[in-house]
Amino acid sequence: MGERRTERGQGVLELVVMLPVLLVLLFGVVEMGYALRNYLVVVNADREGCRFAARGRFSDELAGARVVSAGGVVSLGDPPTNVPFLRTDIDSTDPNTGIIVTQIVLDDSGAVISYTKWYSGVVPNGAGGVQGIVEGDSRVTQAQIEARHTTVTNDINGTRAALGYERMDNHIVVVEIFFMHHPLWNSPFVPLPDPWMMYAQTEMRVITERGG
Repeated sequence: MGERRTERGQGVLELVVMLPVLLVLLFGVVEMGYALRNYLVVVNADREGCRFAARGRFSDELAGARVVSAGGVVSLGDPPTNVPFLRTDIDSTDPNTGIIVTQIVLDDSGAVISYTKWYSGVVPNGAGGVQGIVEGDSRVTQAQIEARHTTVTNDINGTRAALGYERMDNHIVVVEIFFMHHPLWNSPFVPLPDPWMMYAQTEMRVITERGG
């Protein structure tokens, strides 16, 4: 009987020692799953917004609205109300998203004709709040795009001209999303950054649709 009590007591002690570790692992798996789910939503919305902008007949504002729409809705507040998952309005409930649309047009030799940025939404202000996103928050520069596309544009048009086709300008659109993900749990024992900044960037060549 004494041995059984000893074994039972040892088992309880082992459970007490391991339970916090198991709980931390469980919370970590749930937290990372939640973060991954949000990141996939952000990436999908970014790609959808860029595909929309690359059709060549919609404004940057409409491309930004397409990004928000592609993010879907969530229920917030009491009573719950459906609001966009990607919230760019600084006056909305818990704004969490900044969007930047960059348009660059190169002529048939690869020289830049125009370079514009449109932006809307918010980013963290470093003091626990948010502030309006600005052009300087973009991680895309004219030099980066030129480096990727100037030589390619010139080479492609050289080939086209040699084959008897007309030379063409090159129009590139880049859509960026800055999303503030708030973790489900946070504690002084396992401090987590809040928010986690998630970033997505998609770049496409603009194709002007033919027809009416």
